[in-house]
Amino acid sequence: MHSDEVKGAIILATIECIEEFGISQVTVRKIAQRAEVNVAAVNYHFGSKEALLKQAMDATLNEGFVNNINDYQQLWESAPTEALRSFLTDTLQGIIRYPNLTKAHFSAIFNENEYSEDFTQKFTVFLNRLHNLIQPILKEPHNKVVTTQLFSTILFAGMMSPMFHRFDQLDLTLPQDQQQFIDTLMQTYTTKPTA
Repeated sequence: MHSDEVKGAIILATIECIEEFGISQVTVRKIAQRAEVNVAAVNYHFGSKEALLKQAMDATLNEGFVNNINDYQQLWESAPTEALRSFLTDTLQGIIRYPNLTKAHFSAIFNENEYSEDFTQKFTVFLNRLHNLIQPILKEPHNKVVTTQLFSTILFAGMMSPMFHRFDQLDLTLPQDQQQFIDTLMQTYTTKPTA
């Protein structure tokens, strides 16, 4: 394997280990085993476990949020309501499908009250981009709090759906319940019909 292939395999193995074990239980040994390389290769390519985790988390942040917005580029221009619906659905499904990766992105915030400048900046850029795309269909188009509420609702509901199930009777792992949840959000925050 070439150097770039080895690095890619290690990053992918890291992402898989974070999802399987949770970020606090990920070790270089588990990563090396999953990537089918030796521990020395991990240290050689990344220098430290922390540097490797940062690269893996950056990759999943870009894929989960930034690239997800870009997946609907033409739809944002022609049918922003449907683009928002698709984006929210994909985001909710990703949070539910990859709970440990989602938690890992916010672990320093929740566990140590630490808001890294790098993560905060990327998240702010993401929210600004989302707000600019959905502004034409929002009931309050100039109110960025609405965008914060929309995204926070998806994030929190996805991460904590089992806690809300007894209350709202929605199982957000089921497509029909996801649709009902997102329909309610769309009706609450957007001006256009969502059918």
